[in-house]
Amino acid sequence: MKKTALILAAAFAAAALPASAADFGSKQTLTIDGKAAYLAETSARILANKELKAPELVDDITDGLSGTKVPGYKIMIMGRTYSAAAETKPPKEGQSQWREKAYVHRGIKLFVGIPVAKGKPDLAHARLLNIGVVDDNGGDAPHTPDEKIRPVGKQLMNENAVVEKAHLHISELELPNMKKGEASGGGVKLKAGAVIDGKAVETELDSTFTRFYTAKPTSSEPFKADKRFVK
Repeated sequence: MKKTALILAAAFAAAALPASAADFGSKQTLTIDGKAAYLAETSARILANKELKAPELVDDITDGLSGTKVPGYKIMIMGRTYSAAAETKPPKEGQSQWREKAYVHRGIKLFVGIPVAKGKPDLAHARLLNIGVVDDNGGDAPHTPDEKIRPVGKQLMNENAVVEKAHLHISELELPNMKKGEASGGGVKLKAGAVIDGKAVETELDSTFTRFYTAKPTSSEPFKADKRFVK
């Protein structure tokens, strides 16, 4: 079995001791309509079991949209920054950045389904189930010097958005130790994107997870598949 499969199987099946650690970098890029958008971190939220100690195995990652049930796991992978982040304005006297507290997130969310085949996670056939993209015009969203919170930008995805050429490739995925309640660690290597209302959105992540969250199985609504991505 390849190293990627070993890491993923250990992380998802046991969610405890990972196999040999993957060598993640510090790359996180996002372009929207050809213009770069700043990302500060890579994070993730996984649909977990009721004890929040392991991923939840769902009956169908496609939520009935593919015509055939595909059992597997669901995870949200995020490349993001904030509406009041260090890059928005120069710090005031006594501050290390303009605002010490994080506010509204900007960037990209990838809603991913990972099939399970013969009891093992099948990373090669991971599915992009939905996407969220907040565009702030490459960091140029206008704001006045006295504004306390920078404008969050525009969410490109809505119920009427036309989505084309959606794609996802994950080469590495390692979870933090869920049994111990780790809130960071692991990481991901992926490339993904789509054309949303004519705007090409492309992201590449090769990074550890700065923040890692768990969601109870009763909180599955945000992870639901979108028919524009599932065929």
